[in-house]
Amino acid sequence: MVPRRILAAHNPPDAALAPLAGARRESLAQHVYKSIRLGMLMGQFDQGQLYSENWLADTLEASRTPIREALRQLQFEGLIDIIPQRGFRMREISKAEIREFYTLREMLECYVVGTLCDEASDGSLDTALRELNRIVERQRDNVGDLGEFVAWDEEFHLTMARLASLPRTARMIASLRGVLWLLAARIMGNRARREAVLEEHDAIVSALLNHEREQAVQAMTRHIQETAILASAAP
Repeated sequence: MVPRRILAAHNPPDAALAPLAGARRESLAQHVYKSIRLGMLMGQFDQGQLYSENWLADTLEASRTPIREALRQLQFEGLIDIIPQRGFRMREISKAEIREFYTLREMLECYVVGTLCDEASDGSLDTALRELNRIVERQRDNVGDLGEFVAWDEEFHLTMARLASLPRTARMIASLRGVLWLLAARIMGNRARREAVLEEHDAIVSALLNHEREQAVQAMTRHIQETAILASAAP
């Protein structure tokens, strides 16, 4: 593992990497996973810097087992590189990967809203679909908090896949959306963009509730493409 002196120059972690004293044992790895993602979003990990499992375990007051489980999940999602016997570091996402990421997202999420419109065409899912409105309102309530805003954004997209009864697609979207935590600060750090995201989400929900398949797919396409433009243009 990386000696502690390599990490000595870094500022002490803030609340994003706070100890996990309240986490239940069976969900501790998930708490570690979410804490690391939030730390990435808030800029607590530097590109190219190696971090040791020991440091992370001490910081979060967690044992090595959930730490390793969380790191394996983050590696699977393409957020980090694990260097055997040395530690882990954040991955740098190339322009080509960003294009691939948003191309796949557009394909999957347009499929989700199309399927959801087909399933909801008789009005049987209208009550369930209003859950999306509640999620957007929670996002709106947290527009000033980037971490909470991104978390509710993730909930919005995964809920649509769940309501469409597409568990495999939901898992694929979840694995892709991990990359968003590396990109979110650059594409949603601007409050004006977060406000625009809320309008785009409103348009998607409105089309779904009105059973307008073509409009729902168009609204989702526009939402993904607008975000992709910002991600690709960032340095």
